Amino acid sequence: MQSRAPQRTGRWPHRRAVCAALLLLTVVAAACGGGSSTPAAAGRWTVAHPEPSTNPAGYSSIYGVSCTGPSFCVAVDESGDAIQWNGSRWSTPQPVTAGNTLESVSCTSSTFCMALAGQQAVRFNGTTWSMSTAVGPAPSSPTGGQYRVSCTSPTFCASVNTAGVVTTFNGTTWGHDIQVDDGTATRPVQDISCASASSCVVVSATGNIATLRGTVWSHQSSPGQSLLHSVSCPTTTFCMALDLTGHALVSDGSTWTPAQAMPGFGSLTYSVSCATASHCVAARSDGSVSTWQSGSWSQPLAVLHDGTLATARISCPTTAFCALVDSSGSVATYRG
Repeated sequence: MQSRAPQRTGRWPHRRAVCAALLLLTVVAAACGGGSSTPAAAGRWTVAHPEPSTNPAGYSSIYGVSCTGPSFCVAVDESGDAIQWNGSRWSTPQPVTAGNTLESVSCTSSTFCMALAGQQAVRFNGTTWSMSTAVGPAPSSPTGGQYRVSCTSPTFCASVNTAGVVTTFNGTTWGHDIQVDDGTATRPVQDISCASASSCVVVSATGNIATLRGTVWSHQSSPGQSLLHSVSCPTTTFCMALDLTGHALVSDGSTWTPAQAMPGFGSLTYSVSCATASHCVAARSDGSVSTWQSGSWSQPLAVLHDGTLATARISCPTTAFCALVDSSGSVATYRG
């Protein structure tokens, strides 16, 4: 359900492709007698529902979240609102883009965040959100404007659209469009993560990985995994990429190698966030999370229970704090 009728961007063709993948995965799981094993208790996770439940039209889906520490996070939703965490509570949604769907947000401090609504970017200075600024080239096939954003400082952000065009922000303006991958309508480019202004990684559902080192982008196919959906690079010498089926790849800054597959089966892996080179947390479509600690995954832990294809993004700035958001308008925070 939606709290109002936002202007749709290019996310929905991608959502249909994900739904098809989930259907296939469910059929295979049933045939094999598989199923995810999720504990009943949520442990130290606390769930909140900041979207207004009294709205006759219902909640808005929350699509992105970014945290800089245990006392500051920003989440963004399909109605163009931002929701802020102050260390103890989530605010009510505040209008940012007048009903245009906000799909991604990246914060480097409590006084700098960048969020994307299709081909428009809006900036937060700690108090207010700026007017939107055009980002990237006009949408092409596959449809959609800039899809994901990753910032390392107030003077550097990089965004990528579903067609694989990266656009960078220098602290003042967006520009320097470069094609780093060729997404397709059914297998679009999915995510970007930057550890510095000269070190970024882009992953695609085609299984391709594009890496920026210095000023040069290089390309390679993933070793054995396709449908890459999320990537997190806490340092220039470590990244983790996950595909939709819970298979992980890790990089030492030059070479990608397969890591232990996540336990459990039947739910798509939507998002991963790494606080360090030895600690990552992955979120699944069924609202469960798994923690990767020094090379091994924990069993899935149930956190959010709002329905199939609910989980959207997770952000873990430290090993002792995470925030998880979903498309049913819920958020959850973890304290270790």
